[in-house]
Amino acid sequence: MQLREMALDAYSRVVDEGGFSNIVLNDMIRSSDLASNDRGLLTEIVYGTISKKLTIQFHIRPFIRTKLKRWQRNLLDITVYQIVWLDRVPNYAAINEAVEIAKKRGGPLAGKAINGILRSFEREPLQDVAHIRSETGRLSIETSIPEWIISHWKTHHGIDGARGIAHALNNRPKLYVRTNTARITRKELVSRLLDEGLGAIPSDIQKDAIEVKGEVLQSALYEQGLFSIQDVSSMLVNDALSPQPDDIILDACSAPGGKGLHALEKVPHGHVDLSDIHEHKIPLIEQQAERLELTGYDVFQGDATRTVYPRQYDRIIVDAPCSGLGVIRRKPEIRYERKAEDIDTLVDLQLEILSNIKNYLKPGGVLIYSTCTIHQMENENVAYTFMKQNDDIEFDPFVLEAFDFEGPYRQILPQEAGTDGFFIARFRKKEK
Repeated sequence: MQLREMALDAYSRVVDEGGFSNIVLNDMIRSSDLASNDRGLLTEIVYGTISKKLTIQFHIRPFIRTKLKRWQRNLLDITVYQIVWLDRVPNYAAINEAVEIAKKRGGPLAGKAINGILRSFEREPLQDVAHIRSETGRLSIETSIPEWIISHWKTHHGIDGARGIAHALNNRPKLYVRTNTARITRKELVSRLLDEGLGAIPSDIQKDAIEVKGEVLQSALYEQGLFSIQDVSSMLVNDALSPQPDDIILDACSAPGGKGLHALEKVPHGHVDLSDIHEHKIPLIEQQAERLELTGYDVFQGDATRTVYPRQYDRIIVDAPCSGLGVIRRKPEIRYERKAEDIDTLVDLQLEILSNIKNYLKPGGVLIYSTCTIHQMENENVAYTFMKQNDDIEFDPFVLEAFDFEGPYRQILPQEAGTDGFFIARFRKKEK
């Protein structure tokens, strides 16, 4: 199977069958014999087409005048992406290969249809998005983010804020690693990463974070457990948590374990329980803890809405299931999978988790609620509702120095510092 056929299959599995782009691509690459450059091109075509799907379909729609099968529309999507956004791929090559794929899958007539559409598209200038009258509709097509999401951001952040969020989430994400401070200082890790020929810059956003470039997962330092891959916005949970050396901590929705293991690196005389509802993810957390050579932890399956936990905790992390709108850059298909009606269900689940979890927090203990989304109902609304429903819970201010912030909750927007979109709230259980 040639590269563009693989791209078509991967794209179809994500947009039609609900596959996760990273898993689909990793499985496909692992089972192929593609050269490094071709692996990069495959990844670029698939991620790029998913990220620009609404924009692509806006531009190609006027040229489709016959009924097409789903695979033919998907073939048009990946080919238009190459024509418009990939300078390294000559138009004729992208079109010719698309026609050959169409012939192979649907016969001569299918090939002729694809050829006619793409040749007509190539000859004409792109439609002007500026002609879309609606501000939210125009921004939706510009950034390929569904209009209901844009409308929500406009309501809470204004149209300029919505534009900033949408465009930032279409930028390539930076890659960060988290220093395993239980075993190495950040300064020493930066030096050793540089010695391996990797790019490494200490982050001004979080004290354990390093912005990196290169194949960090191939690094011997990763195998030795001296760092973990984690976005810097997610690391800020540890700043809000502020774990003390002998704390007993629960990470209640833990998989893949980043936030709980970050806390574990800070409690040399304490203990961290890491729990998750998905039993198949428990070994993943254990593997990471073993790789990092950490001790003083337990990992177990548990449903945070109802599990009876084994002890009372000084600090609890609830990184709740959410719509994930803050990580669109890394998981581009999320924008199409989520629907406005999903939010109420998620809010109910988030509050149910908090309602159970708070019973295992010691008086005076700290609870961190976080999400990787940018949606007011899941974030500020949940935080206020939880506090109002529980008279033994109060907001508890924390500090994020990089954002010049002090307060009980903070929505981090992706355009502020080039991070994922993230929300953090801190509560304290009142002393009896």
